[in-house]
Amino acid sequence: MSLEIEIAKNSGYCFGVKRALDIAENTLNKYRNKNAKIYCLGQIIHNKGVVEELSKKGIKFVDKEEDIEPGSIFIVRTHGMPPDIIDKLKSRNIKIIDATCPFVKNAHAKARTLSKRGYFLIIIGNKKHPEVIGIKNHAKGCQYMVVENLSDLDSIGKKEKIGVVVQTTQTLKNVQAIVSGLTKIGKEILVENTICNTTGNRQDAAKDLARKVDIMVIVGGKNSANTTHLAEISKKINKNTYHIENYKELKTEWLKDIKKVGISGGASTPKQDILEVKKFIENKF
Repeated sequence: MSLEIEIAKNSGYCFGVKRALDIAENTLNKYRNKNAKIYCLGQIIHNKGVVEELSKKGIKFVDKEEDIEPGSIFIVRTHGMPPDIIDKLKSRNIKIIDATCPFVKNAHAKARTLSKRGYFLIIIGNKKHPEVIGIKNHAKGCQYMVVENLSDLDSIGKKEKIGVVVQTTQTLKNVQAIVSGLTKIGKEILVENTICNTTGNRQDAAKDLARKVDIMVIVGGKNSANTTHLAEISKKINKNTYHIENYKELKTEWLKDIKKVGISGGASTPKQDILEVKKFIENKF
């Protein structure tokens, strides 16, 4: 049996992730012989394998800011951090190295501007995602609400001015549905589309491939928002869509009587992980 395998365009690391990992590696190299302790609060990117590798090299990933020692080095994750946490760390003589994705920083800036201009701020995104938590904290002093889907709008009354910012990895379809719903609530609506262009391009490429293949395999962290959205989008087109973190999670029964396989990966998925999935399938069939 011979299978045709195609990898979707735009699969794998985005600019923001590449940049953050370069910053992490450069920081490790710079402070390697200086006995400096390097910390990151949470995962620098949503990929367990990558985080484990960086941990082996010397970066300490912690869950609480209290675990970061005074006088150490701190790398801000790609998703950004609330400003008050950064200020607390600086007050403890901790050196800040900012690996926040520039597109996420843009969302922060838009949120601050809308807040200052008196808009009721709508943040479209996952309430628990670190990026959204960061955006919220850049909008302090104004009224805001995080909206995940259209039904969340039921609890919002009429507003004079509504400003919108978007988690960078959201799907355009979800954003359009929510904005349409907002037109019934607000007199004036200003939408700042802060979705990363690469996210949209990756989603479009996955959709195109999903239409042409018998099965789609989406590779990336289960806690990665953009990878999860990628799998959801693909599954709506091709029901035989599977989200895996690496080749070890592949099941050969998925490939029974299959002629063509499509593979795509999220923004925080190393190219190597995608190629390992391809190689595993080739070796099995």
